[in-house]
Amino acid sequence: MSLVTGKTTLGYILTTVFLSVVMLSTWFALERIEFETKKNIRESLHVVIHTTQESLHLWLRHRKEALSETTKNPKVLKLANLLLLEHQKQLDPSKSITLTRLRLLLADKMNQHGDKGFFIIAPDRINVASMRNINLGKTNVIHQQRKEYLDRAFAGETLFIPTVISDVPLKTRSGVIRDHLPTIFIASPILSDSGAVIAVLTLRLDPFQDFSRITQLGQIGATGETYAFDEQGTLITEIRFNHQLHFIGLSDPDGRGMMTIQIRDPGGNMLEGFSPSLPDNERPLTLMASSAIAGQSGFNLDGYRDYRGVLVYGTWAWDRALGFGLATEIDVNEAMRSYHDTRITIIIVLILTVMLSLGLVVTMLWLESKSQQKLINAHKQLTDKVHEVAQLNHELEMLSFQDGLTSIANRRMFDQLLAREWNRAKRNHQDISLIMIDIDYFKQYNDHYGHQEGDECLKRVAKVLSLVSKRATDLLARYGGEEFVILLPETEKEMAITLAEKCRNDIIAQQIPHVASQINLCVSISVGVSTILPTVKIKSAQLVKRADKALYRAKVDGRNRIASDESSNC
Repeated sequence: MSLVTGKTTLGYILTTVFLSVVMLSTWFALERIEFETKKNIRESLHVVIHTTQESLHLWLRHRKEALSETTKNPKVLKLANLLLLEHQKQLDPSKSITLTRLRLLLADKMNQHGDKGFFIIAPDRINVASMRNINLGKTNVIHQQRKEYLDRAFAGETLFIPTVISDVPLKTRSGVIRDHLPTIFIASPILSDSGAVIAVLTLRLDPFQDFSRITQLGQIGATGETYAFDEQGTLITEIRFNHQLHFIGLSDPDGRGMMTIQIRDPGGNMLEGFSPSLPDNERPLTLMASSAIAGQSGFNLDGYRDYRGVLVYGTWAWDRALGFGLATEIDVNEAMRSYHDTRITIIIVLILTVMLSLGLVVTMLWLESKSQQKLINAHKQLTDKVHEVAQLNHELEMLSFQDGLTSIANRRMFDQLLAREWNRAKRNHQDISLIMIDIDYFKQYNDHYGHQEGDECLKRVAKVLSLVSKRATDLLARYGGEEFVILLPETEKEMAITLAEKCRNDIIAQQIPHVASQINLCVSISVGVSTILPTVKIKSAQLVKRADKALYRAKVDGRNRIASDESSNC
C-alpha cells in the first residue's frame, strides 16, 4: 500500500507542477499576444493618422500655391483694384462690369477643383466681389465666424480656414439646396506694387470633396475612421457613421455630423440603447478630444468612449499649421477580435488539459503508461496552439503590409522599402526612380458606376500595373485612393519613362469603359516620373515630392500623359 500511496502522491505532485507550469505559460503567452496585438494596432493607427496628415498638408500646399499665383495675376490685381475703387465710391457691386469680368476670369480655375465660390474682401471686411450677388456689400462670413484667420490673411499670410457655416444656401451632394451648410476656405492676400495688402482673395471649397475625402481614406477595417475637429471639439469633416447618427439622436434626419456634433462622451454606448442623463452641451469632451484640444498628441490602447459612447482605441494630434485636430479610432471589439478568439481557444484547451490531467491522476495506478502518453499529447496540443497563435501573429503582421482591396503592397510597405532602397542606392552611387500614377477622373467613375465597380476598376488597374516590371527589386504599391507608385531601384530616367509609358498604354489597352471621363471613353492614367542619384544631402522624400509634382503637371497638361522631373539630381 505504501508503494501505491507513494505513486499516488508523486502523481499528484507531478500533476500539480505540470498544471502550474501550463497555466503560468498560458498566462505569459496571453500577455505577450495581447502586447503584440496592441503594438500592431498602435502602429497601424499611427501610420493612418500620419499619412492622412501628410496628405492634407500636401493637398493644402498645392491649393495655397495655386491661389497665391492667382493673386499675383496682373489681370486679377487690376480687377481687384477697380473693385476696391468702386467700393470706395459706394457703387452697386451687383451691376459692376468689373465683377462680371472677374467671375469669368476665375470660373475656369474654380471648375478644375469643384470650388463653390470666391470672395474679394476689402480691408473693412466687406465683400466687394463674390460668385453670388446675395452677399455683395455685406460683412464677410469668415470675419463673422473666424475673425482671427481673416486677420492673419490681411497680415500677409496664405492660409487654410477651417469649416464655417455658409452665409448663403448651397447645393448638397444630393442636389438639394439647403441653408447653413458647412463650408471651408483658403485665403491669400492681394498685394499692391509696393507689397502692401490691399484685399484678400478667398476660394470657397467644398468640405465634402477633397477635405473630407482625404480623412475618409483613413479607415481601418469595418469600424476604423479618421476625422478632423476644431478647437471647440466640433466635427469639421464627414464621418463614417453618419447612418447611425439619427438613430441615436445626434443629428437631423439627413444624418450629417459635420458642424453639428461635438466630440463629447455620452457616458455609455448609445448604439446599445444607453440614454445620457446630461444634455449635449454639458457632457465632457472625450478623452481624445480634451487631450488634442489642449495641444497634445497621443494614443490610447486602454479604451475610451467616442462620441457614440462606443469603446475605441485611438491616436490623435493637434496640427497647429492646419489649425485643427485629427483623430484615428477603431472599435475595441474589432481591434481585439483576433486576440479574444485566440484567448478563448487557449483557455478551452487549458480547461480540457486540466480535466484530462485530473482524470489521468485517478487512473495513474492502472494506466500509468497511457496516462504519461496522454500528458505528453496534451502538452503537445498546447504547444501547437501557442505555435498557431504565433503563426497567426506573423500572418497579421504580413497583412499589415498588404492593401486589403488590391492585394498589392500598401503605403506602409512602400515607405519601408523606399528607405531601404534609398540607402542602398546612396551607398552604391546608383540612380533610383519612382513612377507615381493617378487614375483620371476616378471620382467621376465612382459617381457614375458606383463604388463597387470603382473597387473592381482599382483591382484591374493594380493587376495590369503588376505585370509591367518583372524585377524582384521593383515594388508596386497602392499609395492611397486611386494613386499607385512603382519604386524602381537601379533604374535610370530613360528606362523609368519607358516603363511609365508602358503602364499608360497597357491601361488604355484594357478598354475599361469610363463614359464619365472628360478625355476618353475608357479608363486612362496620368503618370509622374522622378529619378534621383542619392547623396547625403538629399532625403528620400524628395523622390516622392518630385514625382508628385510631375504627376500634378501631367494632370494640369490634360491628363492621360506622362510628365517627368527636369533633372536627375537635386
